[in-house]
Amino acid sequence: MAIKIDALELLEILRITPPEQNIMLIGKHGIGKSQIITQFYQKMKVVPFFLGQMSDPGDLIGLMHKDEKTGHSEFLPPYWWPTDNKAIVLFLDELNRARPEILQSVQDLTLNKTLAGKKLPKGSIVISAVNEGEEYQLTDLDPALVSRFNLYEFAPTVEDWLLWANDNGIDGRIISFIQKNNCGHKGSHEPQKELGKQLKSFT
Repeated sequence: MAIKIDALELLEILRITPPEQNIMLIGKHGIGKSQIITQFYQKMKVVPFFLGQMSDPGDLIGLMHKDEKTGHSEFLPPYWWPTDNKAIVLFLDELNRARPEILQSVQDLTLNKTLAGKKLPKGSIVISAVNEGEEYQLTDLDPALVSRFNLYEFAPTVEDWLLWANDNGIDGRIISFIQKNNCGHKGSHEPQKELGKQLKSFT
């Protein structure tokens, strides 16, 4: 079962979770998951993958190449593979929209930080994000894969948004409106669900 957290709690979880443990964030699309992770790990290389848009596992794990001189096949690492032996953060977004063959590659990655037999540098971190909502075409994730993650339901609060808005130069009139009217909307914000009623609830 996922633990429900807000933005401040997420930052604390990122700070205290050891690299050996993987993190899975469950939440709506567009609520700031990737932005928070990128900003938090400013001193590390963050490699984002949008797995729902990936058609070839080679983009994630690299490709096999036959050496014409020796006749042997060898593994060619993917473009993002760290050649300086420095730890990285792999952010696997849209994990539950990934193709089955890509999910198979993720299995080894989450278990022992290896891809195609090559091990990530010590201290590397794996974080995944799962978008929830009826508008998504979702893949049922293997329970064995899910069990390799610490599960968190990420649900930013109005206070989280106001802090972000003040730090990012959002128009003061918008901030003031949200402060005064944040309890005015009830129900889902998902698209194609009584959109007219949703818009009227803000007027």
